Amino acid sequence: MSTPVVFLLVLLVGAPSSGAAAVPTNADDAAAMQSIASSTGAAKSLGWGARSPDPCGGTWPGVRCDATTGRVVAINASRGGLSGALPPGDLSLLTSLVELDLSFNEVGGRFELPRLRKPLPALRTLDLRSNRFLDIPDGFFSAFPALETFAIDDNDMADPTVLQDDVATCSHLRSFSANNVSMNDMFPNFFGNASLFPDLESLSLAGNQLFGVIRPDFGKNGKIKFLDVSAQHSSDGGKLGGILKFITGMENLVVLRVDHNSFFGQLPDATHLANLRRVDAAANDLCGIPKFPPGTDVDLDGNPKVGKEC
Repeated sequence: MSTPVVFLLVLLVGAPSSGAAAVPTNADDAAAMQSIASSTGAAKSLGWGARSPDPCGGTWPGVRCDATTGRVVAINASRGGLSGALPPGDLSLLTSLVELDLSFNEVGGRFELPRLRKPLPALRTLDLRSNRFLDIPDGFFSAFPALETFAIDDNDMADPTVLQDDVATCSHLRSFSANNVSMNDMFPNFFGNASLFPDLESLSLAGNQLFGVIRPDFGKNGKIKFLDVSAQHSSDGGKLGGILKFITGMENLVVLRVDHNSFFGQLPDATHLANLRRVDAAANDLCGIPKFPPGTDVDLDGNPKVGKEC
């Protein structure tokens, strides 16, 4: 075997794994991760720290680090058997974190989402679906100025509120999903303000208790492609409704779900929405002749006046 080939084999054998950093973990990050491993049970369920105390050493499943700085940049512990609390003080130390995915666990302990002491300026993805968080505290979103994707679906919350002044600090949002979290409030029309959220493409708030109307200018001049506000069921009798005129200004719309609500009146002329592929407006009180682009999958079942003049 020639020397160049031997040298190449040595390089390959000695190369670090994709999850390992070339330098030890930053001291603050290491302390924070060790605490999080203990508080969420990841030390047992995922073996964090079992083989090495160094989170960037390549032995902590789902933990990814920057090889030159030793900073933790991503944590993916989805379906990791986690429970317990997520300490805000420890999470605040991970200032290079870009992605945090703790979905489909039992994290939260029936407490509110952690309100961080210091912001995480690099965090772009935060997925906390299907956990045990109870509420969204005021000021929560201000800790994530670079946030692009947020999901909190299927947490059994106690009437959480998303405040405009708070979430508007996340001006780079592309996707916001809060399905089935018992949100009982006026519909948050501010999400349709393209000046506040110029990059928002997906808004999903299905299965909550939202009420009021969606304003006619909602989504105008914005980038929203996917909108799901289906199946609102307010316990105090309030309903989400109004007319569907707002969709005529949503020129990037691809999928619309407003089914099982109280929308009423004339179906809008949406033939100019060239990107539209699916509309589900079943179980409302709509009337008139459907006017959608050819090939659009449309469900208007449960609207007895559809097809008739209003």
